[in-house]
Amino acid sequence: MLLLRTISLYFLLIFLLWGCAVDKRPDHYISAIPVSRSLAAHASHLPQHSQLQNALKQRNLIISETGEILPINQSVCNAALFYRVTDATFPQYVGKHQDLLSGFYIDVIRVNNDWVVVDTDNDFTQSQRRLTLPALALALTPKLMRHDAIIIRPEPETRLSDLKQLLQSAKAQFPQHSLQFVVAEKYVVQVEKSGVKGVSDSPAQSHPYLAATSLTSNARKRVLMTVDSFDVAEPIAIIVDTQPLTACMQANKSVVLAPTQKIIAPPLTVDAVLLANVLPSNADFNRLDEQQLLLSDGQYLTIDNQQQSYPLSNKIDTNRCRQLTPGDELYQYCLDRQQDGDTAVTTQKYIMKKQQ
Repeated sequence: MLLLRTISLYFLLIFLLWGCAVDKRPDHYISAIPVSRSLAAHASHLPQHSQLQNALKQRNLIISETGEILPINQSVCNAALFYRVTDATFPQYVGKHQDLLSGFYIDVIRVNNDWVVVDTDNDFTQSQRRLTLPALALALTPKLMRHDAIIIRPEPETRLSDLKQLLQSAKAQFPQHSLQFVVAEKYVVQVEKSGVKGVSDSPAQSHPYLAATSLTSNARKRVLMTVDSFDVAEPIAIIVDTQPLTACMQANKSVVLAPTQKIIAPPLTVDAVLLANVLPSNADFNRLDEQQLLLSDGQYLTIDNQQQSYPLSNKIDTNRCRQLTPGDELYQYCLDRQQDGDTAVTTQKYIMKKQQ
């Protein structure tokens, strides 16, 4: 009986040791949580930008390789960002824009039998012809990201037959990407039956719609709106071109976080890193050279090109002595020099008597 128990324990021990030695990890490991890089894809990794990049990150901003200050991502704008394409040249960050843009927006008109991309205002009252839609697609396609959507807006009063032809052409040019068409409200349902998302060119309750020109700006070229369950219209997409940061800041006043540093004395040197830390949240961060000159006067430029004073909590105190404490090396010297200014000066005659 004892022998049988010993043999059983022996085999049990071998079994346990064998189980511990087996690698039970799966062949293909899948992360439990997604891991992202510390910098957005459109951020510069150039050594000369490293210090400024670190300062800007604390404000929800980044600097691109060309020196443009941009939102750290589009989510801080409270709306998706789309880049308005008018020709075959693109900003440096296009092609690695997955954190900044949701896609591209294109205005087109029909010229003879071709659809031509135009640079036009929101009302199509003024248009400059650029290049054909197939030519633009050829230049844009290599820079498209997998998630990109393409918004196409034909000129107003486009006939249904022409619209159908444009739909087929767009599907052929961008076969791997979702399409959205800005059309007259009466055509929205027909567009969606073709497998394309419809956007009304006038206010609508049941579909996203293109906002009126009064809601656009030099930075926000177009705005797409939607009406929520409380009948409140809110932007869902902002069309930008040369001023994405300004457009983002106009859409969300809280995009740029509060300054990380206060100026309590005139700095000996003013550089871009200091400005990134101290500029107020409504400042124009793409005019750092001008901001540098204004800082000594306690002034800065807003995104609306207004010159304003720094907030009271961040105003410059020109008296450096007030920044010293009794333990500082120059504290007593500073007090003595201040008292020099209190010394009375007179030109009258005085008789000095010797003390007895």
